[in-house]
Amino acid sequence: MVKDIKTKEVIKDIKTADRKKNLEHFEKKDNVRSKQNLKNDEGKSNQDVTPKNYAVNKTVNAEKVTAIDAGIRSRQFIKQRRKTREKKDQFQNKIREKEIKKDTIKTKDKRDISTKSKDVSYQTKIKIKQKDDIPLQNSNTHYYNHRMRLHMISKHKKEVKEAKDTSSKISSTTKQSVKIFKGTYHVVKKSVTGVNNIIAMGTGLIILIVIVLFIGVFSALSDDSSVDTSSMYVSEEVLAYTATIEKYAKEYEIGEYVALIQAVMMQESGGKGNDPMQSSECGYNEKYPKKHNGITDPDYSIKVGVQNLAECLKKANVKDPSDMENISLALQGYNFGNGYIQWAIDHFGGYTRANAKVFSDEKKAELQVKVYGDPEYVSHVLRYYHIGDGNIVLVAKSQIGNTGGSKYWKWYGFNSRVEWCAIFVSWCANESGDLDKTIPRFAGTYEGEMWFKHHDKWKSRNYTPSPGDLIFFDWQQNGGVDHVGIVEKVEDGKVYTIEGNSSDEVKAKSYSLTSKSIYGYGINN
Repeated sequence: MVKDIKTKEVIKDIKTADRKKNLEHFEKKDNVRSKQNLKNDEGKSNQDVTPKNYAVNKTVNAEKVTAIDAGIRSRQFIKQRRKTREKKDQFQNKIREKEIKKDTIKTKDKRDISTKSKDVSYQTKIKIKQKDDIPLQNSNTHYYNHRMRLHMISKHKKEVKEAKDTSSKISSTTKQSVKIFKGTYHVVKKSVTGVNNIIAMGTGLIILIVIVLFIGVFSALSDDSSVDTSSMYVSEEVLAYTATIEKYAKEYEIGEYVALIQAVMMQESGGKGNDPMQSSECGYNEKYPKKHNGITDPDYSIKVGVQNLAECLKKANVKDPSDMENISLALQGYNFGNGYIQWAIDHFGGYTRANAKVFSDEKKAELQVKVYGDPEYVSHVLRYYHIGDGNIVLVAKSQIGNTGGSKYWKWYGFNSRVEWCAIFVSWCANESGDLDKTIPRFAGTYEGEMWFKHHDKWKSRNYTPSPGDLIFFDWQQNGGVDHVGIVEKVEDGKVYTIEGNSSDEVKAKSYSLTSKSIYGYGINN
């Protein structure tokens, strides 16, 4: 029997996938999406926007966005980094400036030193300030400037320390000196009493300090280098009173001091006014009010002034017109009142410019006045005092003991020190009235030798000189003149001389007449 074989029914109505249609479906959908995303790019038709173009464009746009974002982030990072570095630098600068300011203040607080060290400190401070004014540009510049500041401060501290070390040994003495001599005579007297007590105690070191104190200050005040000692001459008005001066000088037994009286009058008034000797306030004034210019009679003024000066010369133990040491004491007594003379003798052994200043300060404090006399009176009067009157030896003797020679080479016209033996001779000749008459004005020994030879006034070393002649020396005995002096006298085979610039001092010396060092003589007649 044949069984009926069943066959599978084929359903012919089943739709098959239409690939072309599906592709068009997807292309339309993607095309819509591309249009929405790209918003119909200008210059392109809808047909150009394909999936491939869309993918390419999207990739390119993404890369552009990434690049832009990266650039923005890079610039922001650089900017932020710069700001961070600037803040860091500002903070470091503030710390360094505080440190420098602190060091500068500490250094400034330690600058209590001598005038020289203050000048150095001031200059160093200017240098530091100039460094501070340089603008800071970067970290390296900051570091360099900071190191430079520290170096300058370190150098400044070192200079301050060296100056302090130099001045520390004398600073206390200087301060004490100023206090003592700004004080009064009582302070000086107490100091002298204190020295006596210390001597009794045997404290050698303190004695030495006190001695240095007095010697140092008095030496400084006694230096007449700042005083004008150039020679000047009395006026015609003073010379007009010569007969009156001579009359009263003879009456009060000081006839040989007419030139000194004229010098006093020149300093007091120049010979002008009714009180030419300014003697109204003198104790010997018994006719007129004892006040400034109280005397109205010139003759009486001269009488009182001469009487007062005669008393001062006597109290000062003046021996002769060349006794300049005691004449100086008498002159300062004339100005201050003769009470000064005994005061100076008792406490200092005589006149010095320093103790004249002390006495003046004491009187100002005592009388509550701003001015008391003239502590420089002696040098002011002696400018007009010419004691020679043709006697160069007398002039030279009055200068014995003077050192340095500034009085002479300044008179000659030099601004700094020169060898001054010949200049000293010229100065003495000027004072005695012999200059340009019998003795030339000369600064070099050879120049003087030639002048005397040219005028037939030269004598060899075998000649016996007279007082006032010039003596020339040849120390090396090589036929050249080296030194010159003034002959004081000849006694017992010796020639006695007065020489300037003998070890930088005016000295009295003597030599055998046969000394080989004598080169020759210039005759003064």
